[in-house]
Amino acid sequence: MIAMQYTIRLARDFNVERIHDRVNSRHCLFDDLAGLVHKSFLFNEEEGLYAPFYVWEGNGPARDFLTGPLFEGLVENFGRPRVRCWNVLEFAQSAALAMVETAIKEVEPVAAETRLTELKSRERSHHKAMLAKPGLGCHLVGLDADRWELMRYSTWAAGMQPADWDADLVEHYDVLHLCRPVVSA
Repeated sequence: MIAMQYTIRLARDFNVERIHDRVNSRHCLFDDLAGLVHKSFLFNEEEGLYAPFYVWEGNGPARDFLTGPLFEGLVENFGRPRVRCWNVLEFAQSAALAMVETAIKEVEPVAAETRLTELKSRERSHHKAMLAKPGLGCHLVGLDADRWELMRYSTWAAGMQPADWDADLVEHYDVLHLCRPVVSA
């Protein structure tokens, strides 16, 4: 699996209703998109960030999206953003997925001396512990082997996310819509 996210910084005078209208008119295009496991339409109004988050079954569906008409529509409206990708180490969704309103993305560097087998084992244990938390919709652990960064992504029901994040970078988003694609695997 591959996780993918692009971030679009909106102008200060941008009408945020345009983002809501865009999500409302386009989310149905992703509900049964081949190879899509998860898509969250994310928005941070305070920072003016529109930042959809995807989980793909593999490289082929991600590539097809980036070179296809759906991404081209985004480029026509906002310009071509940089797209971040992570190899998925762990991913799971829970029954609370239907109630999510918030998403958290944590990013931290992986030190050169870190043994990757130990990192994977530690993150698997952390992932299992996260799955037991009430209000969790989904949890993902990804590795960017170009920048050597670890990324954790989670979605939460209203007011249920923990307050104690321990990463170098923590980003908070509102979930405007969560697609429920049909997984073809």
